[in-house]
Amino acid sequence: MVTVALAGAASGFGLTMLRTFLHINSKSTTPYRFVLLSRSDKPELAALGIDVRPVDYTNHAQLVAALGDVHTVFSVIGGSVEAMKDAQLALLAAAKEAGVRRFAPSEYAGISNDTIDLYHGKDEVWTTAKAVAQKTGMEVTSFQCGIFMSTFATGTTKPVTEVGKREGAKTGEEEALAGLRPWNFVVNMRAGTADLPGDGTAPIVFTEMRDIATFVYNALSLEQWPEVMGMRGDVKSYRDMLCIIERVQGRRFLVKENSLDEMRAQAAGDPGKVF
Repeated sequence: MVTVALAGAASGFGLTMLRTFLHINSKSTTPYRFVLLSRSDKPELAALGIDVRPVDYTNHAQLVAALGDVHTVFSVIGGSVEAMKDAQLALLAAAKEAGVRRFAPSEYAGISNDTIDLYHGKDEVWTTAKAVAQKTGMEVTSFQCGIFMSTFATGTTKPVTEVGKREGAKTGEEEALAGLRPWNFVVNMRAGTADLPGDGTAPIVFTEMRDIATFVYNALSLEQWPEVMGMRGDVKSYRDMLCIIERVQGRRFLVKENSLDEMRAQAAGDPGKVF
């Protein structure tokens, strides 16, 4: 049985990915064995039959030992720019020494990270991963999915579905957020407002997080990994999305368009607004 490790999957998108993996795996005739690399014990996840291996990302020998029997590593490590970068570089170095065959860094965004400050560390990790692949033959891939649909779930009044019940969600909003924290990004569903970048007409890829996890799970069965694996759930502009929201809610939203110069001025005045 092939052993697959997930790093950073104890919360957020990673936990949704892990839960989706386990659900699909339970119905598979060729299941995988899943390992969770975590900074702390996770008894609630161990109770589900997951092999939880506590690791310290500053302890190279411990990381190598934890990856000794692992074929594929999926990183869904999050956090600050430096913390995310350092942990992933440490994980990659350990994977190289342990003889891991496949490695997917924590990408799960668009084609380019240049315009998102929070993602700048991803580029260094990806460059290093490609260098390791060229030197060792390890297969590496970048999963690209655009924006998580769940980013816009805050404020939904939808009921809990069977998916949410399976995952232990207490509300429809919790299910829709799929592990993300509640926040208002571009659109405030409750207040009825929208803060658009530009005129909001640029096309954007939106993908549901469980669909992303399903795509990634199925990538395990590929004979060879390409360097990039892209996916898309739907392509809409923020204006398109806003029309749908207004139709569903039965009201008009108060809309503000923000030019690039305006957004740069806001970022300069309040670094906390930079994403």
